[in-house]
Amino acid sequence: QLLKPEWEELAGSRKSKGMVKVAYWDTEKSGPVPSVLGQIQGTPTIKLVRPKRKAKTNKQKDVIDYNRERKASDLETFALDLMPNFVERVNGEEDFEKFQKKARKYGLPMMLFFSEDRRIMNEIKFLSTEFRRRVLVAQIPFTKKENRPVFLKYGVRGQALLVVPPIDSEDGDSNQQSNEVVFDGKWNLHRLQTFFLDHALKSEVKPQSREKEREEINKAKERVKTEL
Repeated sequence: QLLKPEWEELAGSRKSKGMVKVAYWDTEKSGPVPSVLGQIQGTPTIKLVRPKRKAKTNKQKDVIDYNRERKASDLETFALDLMPNFVERVNGEEDFEKFQKKARKYGLPMMLFFSEDRRIMNEIKFLSTEFRRRVLVAQIPFTKKENRPVFLKYGVRGQALLVVPPIDSEDGDSNQQSNEVVFDGKWNLHRLQTFFLDHALKSEVKPQSREKEREEINKAKERVKTEL
């Protein structure tokens, strides 16, 4: 009962609304605790459940015990700090070329988040998880001087978000800029989520098996030999 006001305040917080789901399990009325949560030594017990960072899908979970102050603000900070993050940080043109190559390999749209510093918005981290394997998200901080050419390439000044549709060509650079779509709404979760939804693939791209990857590497090697 002592935790209930803090729990309700967390559930109603605007800062984490839509990004952190708050649930309650009554060990006396709801039956056995779900196995994913592990053992419960006493009540109240607080646990954070999040997708595993290196898992192939978001269905595989990490469960982390909460042992800090039981205040809404501390609970919220804990949840947001440990939010999964699939945003790839770009540190120069070479990094950006690798990012483009990865997007082409899997046929994914590129969601480019141009930022004024190295901080990543919680909303962008959240959406990189929600739309994982449907869009590839990069952060390009202006504070990294090696990123200036990328800012110039796309005509960006300050914070901006734009999406580049999947590219079919092997070199990936021809007529690319004419297809960009720039986000011009309010920077809130609802508007950003709608933008991602409009431009992400409708279904996830499945990761290739190791056998398939080896097969493609061997084919690439054969092509090189033929060209030589």
